[in-house]
Amino acid sequence: FDRNNMAGQPDDLLSLDVLSADTIADTVERRFASRQNATWVGEILLTLNPWAPHASADDAVLLEDYTQGATSPHVFAVAAAAHAELAAGKQYIVVSGESGAGKTECAKSVLKFIAQLEEEAPLPALLLATSPLLEAFGNASTGRNSNSSRFGKLIEVHYSSASASASASSS
Repeated sequence: FDRNNMAGQPDDLLSLDVLSADTIADTVERRFASRQNATWVGEILLTLNPWAPHASADDAVLLEDYTQGATSPHVFAVAAAAHAELAAGKQYIVVSGESGAGKTECAKSVLKFIAQLEEEAPLPALLLATSPLLEAFGNASTGRNSNSSRFGKLIEVHYSSASASASASSS
């Protein structure tokens, strides 16, 4: 697939001719300036500026693009790839970042995307519905985030052999 769809601004930092701190910073800065806040680093998605408006799983066109195989850097591409590879075995998505970096919103976007893929399976949608309840325990206000989590979160969705969610848990 083509990860170099922006002239002079590759979607994947690994495609840079020279991979150095300077070229990485320059590429990410130019992508950010052109409102592209996500960049691939191989199979890893690097995102910047969680406060920037971005399309959500409710955006039917964007959702359709990624369910049809779009590969441009976006959390939906990560969710789609993991979901597509379920037949090959377990899949994991790790969301990491500083306080207020948008980890909870990113995880919600993954679940929304999977819920859209599995319209008849209620589990991802139920996990989304329980998220505010879990967030009510242990959250606090910080300088960056008025609703910052004070704990780690593990969300598991277990699949049947048919690649449909069969059970789930959140802790």
